[in-house]
Amino acid sequence: MRFNVIERNPECYISSVRNNLENLLNAVIDRSENSFFQPMSEVKENETEYMVKVQLPGIQKENINIEIENNLLSISAENKMEERKEDETLHYSNIAYGSFQKNIEFEKDIDIKNSKCEYKDGVLRITLKKMVEKKNNSIKLTIE
Repeated sequence: MRFNVIERNPECYISSVRNNLENLLNAVIDRSENSFFQPMSEVKENETEYMVKVQLPGIQKENINIEIENNLLSISAENKMEERKEDETLHYSNIAYGSFQKNIEFEKDIDIKNSKCEYKDGVLRITLKKMVEKKNNSIKLTIE
């Protein structure tokens, strides 16, 4: 019986896998101004309202757009990269730049007039009042 023995260098394979993963991540997570990021958010509900909270640190209030149409809340924003001076070199950045859009659809009708939003300390808070269902106040009268 004969066996073929092949020597393998595991460091070569690990290095190759690491390089491929780095290339993939660099392609997916492009830190240019045209990239997308997804901020952390949460949606809560009680009997009378929906509460939406989105973390948008570093984003100016003027760069946030909020729209409500047919029970669909659309939030979009852009975090622009600051211009670097010619003598500056960026060594590391974990800051997400670019734009994002988040759409949240709600089951109940929204009372737009009584809803509100607030942006403070990098956190956007939106309170959406649920439309009060009109109770049927009709009654059938009988003739005596």
